[in-house]
Amino acid sequence: HLMGEDLESLNLKELQQLEQQLESSLKHIRARKNQLMHESISELQKKERSLQEENKVLQKELVEKQKAQAAQQDQTQPQTSSSSSSFMMRDAPPVADTSNHPAAAGERAEDVAVQPQVPLRTALPLWMVSHING
Repeated sequence: HLMGEDLESLNLKELQQLEQQLESSLKHIRARKNQLMHESISELQKKERSLQEENKVLQKELVEKQKAQAAQQDQTQPQTSSSSSSFMMRDAPPVADTSNHPAAAGERAEDVAVQPQVPLRTALPLWMVSHING
């Protein structure tokens, strides 16, 4: 009868009782279904909050790593650029303005020997070498 079969033998009162049983069963089924759906929603909301928190932590870690990487690049960039520029200066042929150089200005040999001489192939620009020597 609950499956809707063999209903011909039932009278009106029995059919009404069967209908009430079915409605009552349907209410219990719907209540259980709703309960499961609410539990599932609650679990999914908890999982969402957990994932959002994890995402925040990972974003903070990413920002910190990017800052550390930027700081590391800032530290290595000046070293690289200064070493490459001094490398280029060492390998470049010397171009000197000898007008301020003591020997070129016609000073005595003793005065030139007393002053410290900087070799021509240094990391210093030649105008500084001339300034130091004279």
